[in-house]
Amino acid sequence: MKNKNIFDKKYFELTGCVHNHTEHSFDAQVKLSKIIKAAKKNELDYLTINDHHTLAAREDEAVIKENDLIVIVGAEINDPQKNNHFLVFNTDEIVRGKEAKEYIQRYADSDAICFAAHPFEKRASKLFRKYIWTNKNNDNFDGIEIWNYLSEWIGKLNPKLNGLLFVIFPSLFVKKPLRETLDYWDELNNVGKRRSAIGSVDAHSERIEKFGIKFSFLTHKTMFSSIRTNVLIPEDIPIDQQNILKALKNGNSYIVNYKVGNPYDFYAGIASSKDDNAIFGNELQFSQNMYFYFRLPKIARIKLYRNGKKITSKLDEKGRFEITQKGNYRLEIYRFGYGWIFTNNIYII
Repeated sequence: MKNKNIFDKKYFELTGCVHNHTEHSFDAQVKLSKIIKAAKKNELDYLTINDHHTLAAREDEAVIKENDLIVIVGAEINDPQKNNHFLVFNTDEIVRGKEAKEYIQRYADSDAICFAAHPFEKRASKLFRKYIWTNKNNDNFDGIEIWNYLSEWIGKLNPKLNGLLFVIFPSLFVKKPLRETLDYWDELNNVGKRRSAIGSVDAHSERIEKFGIKFSFLTHKTMFSSIRTNVLIPEDIPIDQQNILKALKNGNSYIVNYKVGNPYDFYAGIASSKDDNAIFGNELQFSQNMYFYFRLPKIARIKLYRNGKKITSKLDEKGRFEITQKGNYRLEIYRFGYGWIFTNNIYII
């Protein structure tokens, strides 16, 4: 956890990995105690568990006894066709065997906090099926997983052509979110629905067997050093599960690929001459002399988006963009062709 001062306001920044599977899930075999140990080695502040159709991890002794790492246990829901994967938090209800429209509405009518998981996927090989969002009108959720490490990795994997490279150097092939996902997210924000964005790892710890020897790859430990969602919480608010979930829901956060670089002194936000300012997820009244400020630890390509359209960019490590009209503003930041940082929107009204 870091202390950050943005426009003379003090925040705690917590870094965490969203969407992890444990031995409580049908498709993973890793003990929660081992996952927590790996998270601490990677200096995570929080972790979310999203096992398929179960909240059993809440009763795991490793979670009950953990005092340092904040472990948030939710679940991952899907329809009978295994599409429309949905990350749910802040609920005790597990909906099984229902179509997406029904469970999305049921959770929306409750106090649950929910995110559409890997809504759009691609596959280079027919050996692997896609798990997609089948109806874009089913959008009654809090946010979207705009970048999923495992989804992108599998999407480019073709075992006959590049399988060995993908196992040995997996992060070389995880470059940036799908533009289709970003476009969908922008579409929802452009009509005033204000959906937040999260990034995730979707860690299971994969295994293969060759010559009688079992190999593990894409382990939780490896993936914890990749895509994270960092949240910003005001200094006067308690650091707990509920406030982390609230920050994720409101978009007081940004997605960062730590394989590209540690964003240790990154900050960004919009401020005007009236001393009014806003960070990600917040809104601000439009005025003259308004700028989107940013600072990075390294030179990178910073792209400014308004209402989902790139309007300008620059190669720098510190600077600002002038804001001349109302709209939804966010940054996409790249280094060496790889996506590094993707911020949530700031809404200029």
